[in-house]
Amino acid sequence: FEMVNVFTCANGNCVPYSQVCNLVDDCGDGTDEDGCNNHFVCNYKSLLKNSYIPLSSLCDGKYDCLDLSDETSCCQRELINDITLKVSSWFIGTLSLVLNGIIPVRNLYTIKTVKTFSALTDKVLITLISIGDLLVGIYLFFIVSIDAYHGKNFCKKQIDWLVSSHCSVLGVVSTVGSQIS
Repeated sequence: FEMVNVFTCANGNCVPYSQVCNLVDDCGDGTDEDGCNNHFVCNYKSLLKNSYIPLSSLCDGKYDCLDLSDETSCCQRELINDITLKVSSWFIGTLSLVLNGIIPVRNLYTIKTVKTFSALTDKVLITLISIGDLLVGIYLFFIVSIDAYHGKNFCKKQIDWLVSSHCSVLGVVSTVGSQIS
């Protein structure tokens, strides 16, 4: 076995030089890929090994890393990209919070004055619809607030946002709100 054409890994293993910088951790400790300039290292560790993608796959609009790090370092995308959608979301969300916050409170005060069953049913149904719309308004308001907070840095925070409890709670609020109304 000729030792001239082999690369000695930090863990003592040896691999042929043809396997150095080939986007595969042939050493088992990543040292055959360390210092190579032909790849991007994803930010997560898969089974304690690095994951490598070619530089041509970096910032190409397709997610190649499970943690989305190949696109987040270069992305300038916002949570809500369209200005018309942003403005209408602010408007509808705020209006929904204000108006649908008033209706349930007003109906709760006037429910005692209802004289017929059908009028009571109407008040209860209108209250439920306004509560559902209030929840959807809360969802919209928080989404546009998060968009305003993160701005063009949303991509860098996207994976953290998607796995956060805040995102999960907003998903539940949106679903419950749309089901009620």
